[in-house]
This record gives sequence, structure tokens and C-alpha cells, in this order.
Amino acid sequence: MKVDDTHSSTPDTSVGLVDNSGSADYKIIIYGNSHSARLGDLLEQLISSELTNAQVSTLTVSGRFLDEIVNTSGNVEKLQQANWSHAIFQGQKYSQSGSVNYSTSEAERLIASAKELEITPILFPEHPQRGDSKEGELVYQLHLSISEKEASCVAPIGLVWDKAIAALPELNFYSADGNHASNAGHLLTAMTFYEVITGELADTLAYNAAFAITEQQHQQFGQIITQVLAEYPACPSS
Repeated sequence: MKVDDTHSSTPDTSVGLVDNSGSADYKIIIYGNSHSARLGDLLEQLISSELTNAQVSTLTVSGRFLDEIVNTSGNVEKLQQANWSHAIFQGQKYSQSGSVNYSTSEAERLIASAKELEITPILFPEHPQRGDSKEGELVYQLHLSISEKEASCVAPIGLVWDKAIAALPELNFYSADGNHASNAGHLLTAMTFYEVITGELADTLAYNAAFAITEQQHQQFGQIITQVLAEYPACPSS
């Protein structure tokens, strides 16, 4: 999938990534749409229950797409309004057919702004829609291309979903519309971000009976996530 360079800025990719994974105070700001609406709550639950000595708080800045979120007054400035450790960016426009190339300059601007404030930026490529075996990989590759322009972590969500769907055919990862995640799907995504943010392995996460999956499925989630992140590290090596 090609990325449109026409409207892209020329970012200063020399600004390095800060690794805040070992923080004692996880303050996470999330920019995104309905696909990330539950992420903050789940991250607070996972981190607080597992890393009992750490503080965790989240803020979600909602909109349809990153370009609209960026162009809404005050949204970018929210990066400066707290001592955030991590910023998650979801909602990059993309073409399912590959026939339209959308600007990525807004995502690049958010990444650059975060790095200037020593916030660890993480791009959130959405999971594939039900039945589309190629979409997860395509969206992941698009976000990698953004990171090549403006260095950022990229969570391999689509790759994790592809592997989990193949390994757990009995589990429904989707809501009725075949686009949004079910409770199990939201948990899979949140567990992936848990490892990306904290550096702690997802396959060591303790099971919680409140989860929408069995203990065995939880173990498989953790193993899949940790394996994918070992093969496709979220953050560029320094």
C-alpha cells in the first residue's frame, strides 16, 4: 500500500524515541475513534492489577480520524497538559481497496510533538475486519511506513489478531457488525499494548475471572502476543 507524500511534512526524524516502559507512573493519552474507546479502561485494569507498585491513568481524545482530531482546536495541545509517559495514535485514514492514498502528515505531526515532550509514541493500526485476511497486514505496513518518516513505535495489532483468529477458531473476536471488536477482541488488543507500554511479557499476565475468555484462552492470548512482539518488535531498536 503506497502512502501519499504530497501533503506530508518533512519531519525531523533525528528526534529519538524515549523508552518510558520502566516508568513508575504510566500516564497514557490515547487519540482515536471507536476502535480505541475501551483501550484506556482495560490498560488501567491490566497494569494496576499486574504492576501493583505502578500508578496508571489514561485520557482518551476522541474523533473519527487523526486528521480531524489534529485539526480540532486544543487536541494537540493536550500532549502538553500532563506529564504523559505514552501516547497512542489510532485513526489513520486508509483505503481498503488501495486505490486512494491519504495524507499521513497529521500522524507524523502527533508523533513529532510527542517526542519533543519525551513521550513514547505508539501507532495503533486497527485489527482486520472479519473475513478479510489481508487487511491487518496492509494496515500494519501502512503504519510502518509512517514510522519510517517519523520514528515511532508501531503495535502489531493486525498480526496478533491474524494469529489469534487462526489459533482460536471457537472464539468470536468481533461485535455483530464484523468491524468492531468483541469483549475478547478488545482484551487481545489491550494485552498487546500492555506489553508494548510496560515491557513486561503478556504471557506472564495473571488471569482474571472477569475476562471474557477462559483461562486457557487467556494463556494462548499471552503466548501469541509475546511471540509476535518478539518477531515484530513494536519499537525501533536504538
